[in-house]
Amino acid sequence: MQYDVIGREQLMGTCQDFCPAKERRERKQQRRLHVLELGPPKTNQTSELAEDTGRKYMIKEYSRPAAGKDSTRKSDLRPPVVLLQVVEYMISELVIRRDLPWYKIYQFVFDRLRAVRQDLVIQQASCQESVTILEHAVRFHIYAGHRLCEESISNFEPKFNTDHTQECLKRLLVEYRENGVRSENHIEFEALYILSNLGSFEVILNALSLPASIRKHPSMHLALAISNCFLHGNFVRLGRLASKCSYLQSCAIHQYLPVIRCEAMSALNAAYSGRNLKFPAELLAKWLLFDSTVDAVEFCEQSGLEATIDGIRFQRGSLKLEWKQWPNKRSYQLVERKLPQEFSISAIIRGSASQADYVERSKRMPKR
Repeated sequence: MQYDVIGREQLMGTCQDFCPAKERRERKQQRRLHVLELGPPKTNQTSELAEDTGRKYMIKEYSRPAAGKDSTRKSDLRPPVVLLQVVEYMISELVIRRDLPWYKIYQFVFDRLRAVRQDLVIQQASCQESVTILEHAVRFHIYAGHRLCEESISNFEPKFNTDHTQECLKRLLVEYRENGVRSENHIEFEALYILSNLGSFEVILNALSLPASIRKHPSMHLALAISNCFLHGNFVRLGRLASKCSYLQSCAIHQYLPVIRCEAMSALNAAYSGRNLKFPAELLAKWLLFDSTVDAVEFCEQSGLEATIDGIRFQRGSLKLEWKQWPNKRSYQLVERKLPQEFSISAIIRGSASQADYVERSKRMPKR
């Protein structure tokens, strides 16, 4: 009988392939193979796969639990070691492909990651493999949230991606805090959880209840300071602190940019309204993390203000702001300028890129 790290009786799958044999047969008969399951670009000219090729490239797809369907058959469940192999394969071979639009790669990996997590849940897996899988999944979703934010809703649903980021983060923190699975990346994900839930009282209180060795770490200090700034509307200091974040931390903050800008503009409009008063457009661009002064001016014009490169005229009653109407755009100033050129997408998802950036920046983080 198998047991997990906290002594629970554990159902252990026996499937040693990326995709169970039964599903491989059914999907090949129905011609439901994704292009990423046909092998490398030079060899995927046909969907007529030999059995050994199918075993190598096909990956179990996510399926919703259905009445009368047995989802606990050991032959259909992949054990954690195999699940980690699946995730490592997708990270090393698929996310770096350039022959497809990246949103299509995201959609495929998203679905297969969901199936991996489903197998983990059914087996009640709580082990080093499950923690590594969840860490990879969180980084993948946070990275995708920024990279695909300009895609149409038919190609990328930000809310859906955010929901799954939160699911993975919460389960990961349970593994760390309650199940006692150790990881050198624990602090990284505690900080990412705070930055993915800016201004949340519950998240801040939970963070403050953590052991001092975690709570007092510079990365946690920075994340808590940014969340407090968001909570109290101190968006100028938030911008300064955000400049000290790593690439992946900045991707987590990026989803809040429309809220930050709209709330800050409302405060500035109340403070600087006046016929003869012009607010420097360059300063606004710097405070609110616009990529250029032109972007800041365009944002102000679309908000109903008189704005030019020379300055912005705030006027009570003229501001038309609703953060939900502003589609998020990829940000060079907040995010992309921090991406080390020598790292690949695979390195980001594995944590080697963000960790190197994080270690270097943590030396310069200010005390609260």
